[in-house]
Amino acid sequence: MRQVFQMFLIDMKMSMKSFMGGYIIIVPILALLILRGFLPSVESTSANIAVVTSGPNAVEAGLVEELESFAHVSTYENVESLEQKLRGAGSTEGLYRDPTTGQYVSVLERSLESNRAFSVGARVVRQYTLGKIRPGTGRITRFEYGVPVELSNRTKTSPVATTGGAIFLVFLVIASGFIIGMGIVNDKEDGTDRAIRVSPVSKADYFIGKSIYPFMVILFYTIIGLLLLKLLHVNVLMTYTVAIISYSLSLLFGLLVGAIASNENEAIGLAKMLATVSMLSLLGGTLLPDRWQWVVWWSPLYWIFDIMEEVFTDTAAWGTLAWKSAVILGLTATYFLLLKKRIVRGLS
Repeated sequence: MRQVFQMFLIDMKMSMKSFMGGYIIIVPILALLILRGFLPSVESTSANIAVVTSGPNAVEAGLVEELESFAHVSTYENVESLEQKLRGAGSTEGLYRDPTTGQYVSVLERSLESNRAFSVGARVVRQYTLGKIRPGTGRITRFEYGVPVELSNRTKTSPVATTGGAIFLVFLVIASGFIIGMGIVNDKEDGTDRAIRVSPVSKADYFIGKSIYPFMVILFYTIIGLLLLKLLHVNVLMTYTVAIISYSLSLLFGLLVGAIASNENEAIGLAKMLATVSMLSLLGGTLLPDRWQWVVWWSPLYWIFDIMEEVFTDTAAWGTLAWKSAVILGLTATYFLLLKKRIVRGLS
């Protein structure tokens, strides 16, 4: 056990010292930040209204409550700060009261399209004023919102998070395998592998120690991905179950790169080639119609992506996860048996 821990520490230090090791650690967080930037925010709703709530231009509290019942309302202290918000291009409306005329003024944010209808703010003011003057009068403006029947079975989570999160986990699987492979190749170049042969460290200790650091990377970035992509509401246990099972593919990927490549450049080239072939299956899985999905069933990455997307859309069941995980392990084991002689020869 002590030898395994020592190999883990050595492997982590060597990974941190190399450029590619640092690159593999930094890139996932950058990818997550980019994905997060595309997540829809509250202001992406159909109605966004900015109102003045203090001073002589303040909008009545009752009218603000009426607006908040269906729109996202942001408040400002004066007209100047409101105008600052409306100077950019977008769909936000501004609303304030003109004390001179005693009327409300509705301002639209600068837009490339011409406006041929009353603003949402103007229609709400009309309805609110009519209700005060004639309480018994029916509504002349009605706002309805909801999900169409044909879309009622879809998840509320953004596809950027669900699909992007599934692709991110696939990327982690490949990146973790690359860390393992690069560690083995670096040991070949430095002669560390020959020194280990005459040391008390067994081959099992060596490879277990090499696999701990990448395993920690995939576990760490899985929870970071859930946090940044706002997916903490999903079944975290299912997510980690798939991540742990998927690591078997990382081990195969890393051993294959470490066995075939003799230097860092060869390892990078081989990793790119394997990743490209593997990602083609992922591309086919996202673009091909359902009746053609069988074309990419040969790839474990396709099944990882498929089950992770189900987990992130809250449609996965433990039974489905079990048999798809079995497919992932079965395909990985099959490829290992086919490549076993080449891997053993390259690592011996």
